[in-house]
Order: sequence, then structure tokens, then C-alpha cells
Amino acid sequence: MKIRVLGCDGGVLPGFDQVSFLVNDHLVVDAGSICSKLTLKEQHKIKELLITHGHLDHVKDIPFLAENRWLSGAQNAMTIFSTDAILTDIKKNLLNGIVWPDFSKVPSERPIYRLRSIRQPISIEDLKIEAIPVAHSHSALGYIISDRKAAVVFSGDTGPTDELWQIANQKTNLKAIFLETSFPSALADLAWRTKHLSVTSLLREISKIKNKKTPIYLYHLKPMYFKTIRQEIKKSGIPRLHILKRAKTFKW
Repeated sequence: MKIRVLGCDGGVLPGFDQVSFLVNDHLVVDAGSICSKLTLKEQHKIKELLITHGHLDHVKDIPFLAENRWLSGAQNAMTIFSTDAILTDIKKNLLNGIVWPDFSKVPSERPIYRLRSIRQPISIEDLKIEAIPVAHSHSALGYIISDRKAAVVFSGDTGPTDELWQIANQKTNLKAIFLETSFPSALADLAWRTKHLSVTSLLREISKIKNKKTPIYLYHLKPMYFKTIRQEIKKSGIPRLHILKRAKTFKW
């Protein structure tokens, strides 16, 4: 499995990129930084999008990716996977014919997007995809992606959650956990109210993970708190906690 970090930040400022992970060159988890980080040739290779939830920073490149592929003559359709509720959000708020054309109907003879609800584990080429509800906006998901050699967790945006870790704890080949941490400890109350993790709740959350050796890569840090969160993580003294770096590539 190959994972390329296109963007991993929790806000918009110069030098910060919103969340997108490219998996095996053809699948993307969240659509925050696809078009600004991938060449047109690389965008043509994308076949599937896994969307964790409908907030703008995670879906904003869905319209632009469609336009790029349409205008450049890409032949293969892409499939957007998520819950029924999130797919409805995308249709209602983005691909609604007002904000942007509905590329699940355009062009009429061969639409750019197919929208597919994900309820049970699915297989895409050599990958198994499991969608697990997490505690964030309505119908928000985390994903566990696995192949013969590795399993990887993407938490999506989440506050304290349980089912994701219950399923992750069953994986014997867990190689990495990508876990959101949006706020420093001083804003633990804000994190709780917005259903995100602060450093305080992060440290409680990782106690639910049985595998104590799997590295945990923290992402979705709010740019204005990046340095504070980094200092707190360093002060925690937990060697397997890492701040995720943009443009990093993982291979297992």
C-alpha cells in the first residue's frame, strides 16, 4: 500500500493544505487538496473518492476535480463513496446546479461522478475499505483501509469515539493511524463542543488502542495553534506520536 499526503491541515493560511490522502494512486480520502497537489495526468488516474463528512475543507475540490477531468477529456467515471446523508449534502450544497454543475448528471451521456452509499465493507482492486461512524458532524465516518500487508486507520474529523478503535484493535497488521487533533489543551472545551480532539482528549483517546507500537500521525491541526500543539505533543514524551508532514509518502 502506498499513501501520499496531499494535505493534512485543519484550516486555510499560506503554506497550509486541507486534508487529502492519495492511496495507491487511484483512491483519495477526502477532497481538500487534490487539484492543487496533483498534475492533470495524476488526476486522471483517480477512480474513487472516500469522503469522511460534508464540511467544506473536506469536499471543496470535488467540483474542481470534476471540471478538470471533464474539460481535459477523461474517459473513466469516478465514484464518490460516503453515507447517504453526506452524499445528499454534496448534491444539495455543491453539485446542485447553482454553486456548481451537477457532475453526477453532466455530461448526460457519461457523467463524471457516480455517488455510492457505503454501508458494508467493500473491496476496490486489492484494497478492503471499512467505513466506521465517528463522533463529529452528522453521519461522519472514519475509514480503515487494508490489503494483504497492511491496515491503516483514517479517523476523519472526530471527537472521542469508540467503534473505530474496537475495529482497529482487531487488526493484526495495523501499520499506521492518522488521527485528527485540532486544538491545544487550553481549548479542550471548544474541541468538545465542536466534536474535535484537543491534545488532552487525544491522550485519553489513544489509551483505547491496544497496539502500543503502531505509529500515530496527527493531522487537521488548526494553523494558528500548530506550534502550541507541536510543543504539547513533544512535552507528552510519547515517542509514537508524530505531527504529520505534508507531502510525505508511506509505503508498506
